[in-house]
Amino acid sequence: MSVATECAPAADIPAPAYLGGRRLAAVTVLHRPDERSVAAPQRLTNRGAGVLAVAVAVTALALIGTAWLSLPRPATTASSGSAPATVTVRSGDSLWSIAERVAPRRDPRAEVDALRRANHLRDTGLVPGQVLRTG
Repeated sequence: MSVATECAPAADIPAPAYLGGRRLAAVTVLHRPDERSVAAPQRLTNRGAGVLAVAVAVTALALIGTAWLSLPRPATTASSGSAPATVTVRSGDSLWSIAERVAPRRDPRAEVDALRRANHLRDTGLVPGQVLRTG
């Protein structure tokens, strides 16, 4: 229920014609405000439009740059002169789970093929404790 439906209608309450023994005056004449008290309307000039466009473009570039910098970056690969990274197979691991762990942003099928080629595996059977090269 709203409060408006619970209150008495205002039409039943007569408006006072006199206040403190004096009759209330009605406003019948409106005067224009003084020219000095009214601010001039603001207009957008060509120069202002150009400045506004540059400000919007700079803000947009800053937002795009911030968004681009916040994207996750892939891990850098080891240089060709260093030893390749290795992974030790744990109990319950499969080539698929290792591929997802080693390269979470790559297609696991491609990473499984790369692991098989890098380690000269004929099948997908793994033994816990086995060391696989990932690079």
